[in-house]
Amino acid sequence: MKLKGVILGTVALALGTVGFGITQSASATVIHGVTVGYFRATKTFKINIYGTNQKVTILKNTVVQAEANYIPVTNQAGQTVQVQSGDINFLNLNYKLRRTWPKAHAGGTASFSATARVHLKPIAAPVYMPVQTAIGSRETGSVLTRKMTQAWGKDPWFTITTDGYVAHFAALKKWNSRTQPKPNSSAKITKTKWTGRTEKVYYRHHVKGVPDKRVAKRGRAQYRLKLVRQKKLSSYGKGTSLVQYTHFKVGGKNYYTIYNMPN
Repeated sequence: MKLKGVILGTVALALGTVGFGITQSASATVIHGVTVGYFRATKTFKINIYGTNQKVTILKNTVVQAEANYIPVTNQAGQTVQVQSGDINFLNLNYKLRRTWPKAHAGGTASFSATARVHLKPIAAPVYMPVQTAIGSRETGSVLTRKMTQAWGKDPWFTITTDGYVAHFAALKKWNSRTQPKPNSSAKITKTKWTGRTEKVYYRHHVKGVPDKRVAKRGRAQYRLKLVRQKKLSSYGKGTSLVQYTHFKVGGKNYYTIYNMPN
């Protein structure tokens, strides 16, 4: 979804400090009637894996990245009521939440959900998320990879999960449509610092495959991962296939995450 359309409104919310982090301002934004951004589940509910009828459970208070809107549904009394629906990004959910989920049937992908009844409250972006603003894609900020291409299924990548982990995924032997394997290494973020476009997250131990740096010999913040968002977007493809990416420098290396998709 590109952001050339009119932004209809903004749901602004306050954001608290996480760990030793600082306060950031952010919002869930309404674009073409769809609220895009971060949400907290107000109750436990089930939602389908995209392309299948397989249901997975989203627990109450889980923070997710999603697109949500309201659709008209006719109830048993014949009345038309507005029901919240949404597409949830699964790529930056912690493995502990999804380790018992089934593998997607043929034709499905466990990277996000199908539209279904959901119970989500818009919240400000968690301070540790590398993308703090809602910019029109449920995939935004969930995957950081060395390549600007959507066909990176075999390539390694890392993400910062919505509950505050750095998780790295090794290269895959087979391209798997971004279904979710177990990360080969991960660590809980204990501290976050922002300076302009530069984010620094800290954790106790090294995350294999991530260009972090040891900055202390003991304690909960022994390793630091530095992400510097570049001013200009990067593009891949042409015409209607053009995809824009947010460009980061991470440990001095180039990384990219989807900014928006073609209409």
